[in-house]
Amino acid sequence: MANNNRLFSLKLRTLIFGHPLATQNSEESKVGVLGGVPVFGSDIISSEGYAPDEILYVLLLTGSLGYAYVLKVSLAIVLLVISIFLVYRKAIQKYPEGGGSYTIAKAYLGENYGLIAGASLTLDYILTVAVSVSSAIENLTGIIPWLAPTEHKVVADCLVILFMAWVNLRGLKESARLFSVPVYLYISTLALLIGTGLVEILAHGGIMPEAVATGQHIAVSTSGMTFFILARAFAGGTTALTGFEAVSNGVTAFKKPAQKGAIRTLLILGIIVSLGLIGLTYLAGAYHLVPAEGNTVLNQLGLIVFGPTIPYFILMGTAAAILVIASSTPYAGLPILLSLMARDGYAPRYFKNLGDRLVYSAGIWTLFIVSSVLIIVFHGDTHAMLPLYAIGVFISFSLTGLGLAKHTLHERGEKWKSDFVVFCFGGVVSFLVLLIFIITKFTQGAWIILVIMPLLVIMFRGIRSIYSSEIRDLEVTPEAIDAFHKHVTKIKRRRAHVELTDYKNKIIVPVYDLNLIVLETLTYAYALTPQVTAVHVASDPNRTAKLLKHWAEHHIEIPLEIVESPYRATVQDLLKYIDKVEKKGNFDTITVAIAEYVPEKMWQNILHNQTGQLMKLMLLFRKRILVTSVPYHPVPREVPVVNLEKTSKS
Repeated sequence: MANNNRLFSLKLRTLIFGHPLATQNSEESKVGVLGGVPVFGSDIISSEGYAPDEILYVLLLTGSLGYAYVLKVSLAIVLLVISIFLVYRKAIQKYPEGGGSYTIAKAYLGENYGLIAGASLTLDYILTVAVSVSSAIENLTGIIPWLAPTEHKVVADCLVILFMAWVNLRGLKESARLFSVPVYLYISTLALLIGTGLVEILAHGGIMPEAVATGQHIAVSTSGMTFFILARAFAGGTTALTGFEAVSNGVTAFKKPAQKGAIRTLLILGIIVSLGLIGLTYLAGAYHLVPAEGNTVLNQLGLIVFGPTIPYFILMGTAAAILVIASSTPYAGLPILLSLMARDGYAPRYFKNLGDRLVYSAGIWTLFIVSSVLIIVFHGDTHAMLPLYAIGVFISFSLTGLGLAKHTLHERGEKWKSDFVVFCFGGVVSFLVLLIFIITKFTQGAWIILVIMPLLVIMFRGIRSIYSSEIRDLEVTPEAIDAFHKHVTKIKRRRAHVELTDYKNKIIVPVYDLNLIVLETLTYAYALTPQVTAVHVASDPNRTAKLLKHWAEHHIEIPLEIVESPYRATVQDLLKYIDKVEKKGNFDTITVAIAEYVPEKMWQNILHNQTGQLMKLMLLFRKRILVTSVPYHPVPREVPVVNLEKTSKS
């Protein structure tokens, strides 16, 4: 019966999430350039669609004079795109493990700036999911009236976010396959729109048909164009750049050679956003379009160029779809960022563990939960969340550019002057855009970001402090190793007259690393029986190699068995090993001794993955298996940390 239940559970899990992928097949789960564009570029591709609206909203404050500047502002943004591309190309070349702004800022500007970059990107990824999905659902309220009430809209938002989480939990390749068609169809239709529009203008001139008249009149301004208005328009248009960072974060998700694939993807995205932005703004200026609520520049251009034909409906349908797909970029970027921060000790360690489908499942689930909470708190109101949007990404742009500029100035290698100018330009301009965003959006909610970010940095540093303290508490000392060996020798001498086969009680000690808690657990187990085996489930080859090295260096006499775990299912693979030992029938009892670290404060348990608790829960269903916990309470260093004498005689 138990086997049937286990088989049903496995089939259900496979149906929902797909077949588990082996660690050695990780290369097969990665994406190439064609897959990288929809996975990492959907955010930036969707952003260019509404960037012309953001530019015109500001420029038209000066009346029709604004149309004369719309293309100039777009060209200035393209110049920034080129600079940011060169900045992140360098970042990808120097750091193939990914990390983008977080890695660059931490390496060249210091720990605090690295954490600021990590916090800003975390907020930006979360807001991207919430804003993209809520905007897409709002656009559907006219077609589906059921979505109009706030509570219905919030439910729909959360269901879409859950759907995106599920798709990404199935792996990068799965999401690339699903999203490629609408993304490339949107790009193709947008290119057709711009190309056809340019031909029409060159052939007939830019005359705005009555069919798309917005009914709005452009106010005449006597003040003329000012630098501040141009700066605000420039800042508004730079929303088309949100998403660039994701590629540099996710270098490890690309097939080999990963760096070349990431750089090519970044280049393609830069070309798409540059040509798309220039084309859309030129057409909008030529036709003197006025963006309006519910009648965007893209919609107006679609009706002018295509009319109410199939290409128009494809354009607007894929434009709506890509707003949802844009939330896939954070699902690809944030888990990788959190995994890197977890490796450095600034985020809970379980963020660095790969799931069944070779994706960072903990990061995906966290993004789903937090973005859903954000939707609920803001009642799915896109406009309430928009002032918080894009600030984080320009913080990261600034830190990356300035960090690389500082490094280039210090190293002064070949062609350092040109690199220094490019990095400074990208960093300084991004910082100025950031200031404009903060000033103009401060009272609309941007202040919230300025409050949350320091709190996130404090949290990251607090996590690092706790982990550092735990590492110090558990670090193996020469005294502890010496005491352990003396204890084993003493017990061996006491048992010299007894045959090993006479002991019918077997103890299995799951081991992740060699530390004081493991020594104490082995001490406890060996005092009860010499039939002790330490078992390490090899879900991470690097961790396994490190453990074997430490085991040999310290001459630990307890045998260590390595259980291969190609699908990283630690608990299940341990249970299979226990089943094999039980089937041999050599022992009357089998005990699993689980080492448990007991933190000083209860809430600190959220920083640990609770694998031991899951093992105990699963072993409750095994009739012939006994389970015991060996708790370890941290104590000051001056107090002996391993009490080797508190054991019973065999």
